[in-house]
Amino acid sequence: MEDNAGKYVVHNGIIRESSEVAYIDSMKMSGRAAYEVIRVIDGVPLFFEDHYNRLKSTFKAVGKHLDLTESQLADNIKKLLGTSGNMNCNVKVVLLDEALHQEQLVYISKSYYPTETEFNTGVKTGLLQIERKNPNAKIFNKAYKDAVEKKLTEGGYFEVILVDGEGRITEGSKSNMFLVKNDRIVTAPGEFVLKGITRKYVFDACRNAGLDVAEEFVRANDIRSIDGCFLSGTSIKVLPVKSIDDVVLDSADSPVITAVRREYERIIREYIDSHVKIW
Repeated sequence: MEDNAGKYVVHNGIIRESSEVAYIDSMKMSGRAAYEVIRVIDGVPLFFEDHYNRLKSTFKAVGKHLDLTESQLADNIKKLLGTSGNMNCNVKVVLLDEALHQEQLVYISKSYYPTETEFNTGVKTGLLQIERKNPNAKIFNKAYKDAVEKKLTEGGYFEVILVDGEGRITEGSKSNMFLVKNDRIVTAPGEFVLKGITRKYVFDACRNAGLDVAEEFVRANDIRSIDGCFLSGTSIKVLPVKSIDDVVLDSADSPVITAVRREYERIIREYIDSHVKIW
C-alpha cells in the first residue's frame, strides 16, 4: 500500500487505521490482485457503476468470481469518505484473491491532477516497446511497473506510450491514448488495451461534438504525420500531449481536442448532478 494517502482504510468492510494493514505490500499483491481507481468529485464517485462492472470483468477474465457486491463496495466507499472527511480524492479498491477468501481494501490513494499549465500547453510523453499480458484485466504487475517507472524517470516524461511487438501504438502506461488525424480521432482497438472508464465517456464526448472516432492502429513510425493527440484517464480527464519523444505537437490548441475536453467536462458535471443525492 505504498500509494496510500490517508489515515484510514476499509479492510473487509471494517474501518481501520492504515498502520493496521501496512503488512499488505506491492510484492504480495503482484499478479493476484485486481484493482480500480475511482475519482471522487464533490463526494460522488465518478462513474461508479462502470468501475464496479470492470472489477467483475477483471475477475471473469482470469476465471474467478467477484464476491464483493456493488452495494457492499458503495457502503465501503461511503465509510471511507465519511471517516476521512475527504470529498475530492482518488479512492483505490483492491481485491486480493486469497486461497479461501477475497481480501478487500478501499483507501484514498496518492494522485496527481494536472495543472492548468499542463492542460493549456500539453505534456511530454515517450515511447516504450512493451506489452501487457492481459490488457483488459487491471491486475498488479511489478515487472511492468518497474519498466515504466524507469522510462518515465530517464526521459522526464509525464506518461509513457506503449508500443506492441508489431510497432503499433496501443495506450499509455496509466491512460488511454487518442490521436487526431485530418479531423478524425483514432484510438487502438478495445481488445488490445485496457478499456478505461474515461475512454468510454470520451467516445461519447467525441460523438456529442460531432467528431468521428475510429478504433484502428497508428504505427509508432507514423507519429510525425498526426495533427495532435491526447491522453484520457481517471485523474487526468482529457489531457493534450505536446510531444512524443522528439516529435512536437500542437495538441493544446487543436479545436478538435478542445471540443472533446469541453464535452467530457459537461458529461462529468451531468453525472455528478444526477448522483449527488444518492451519495
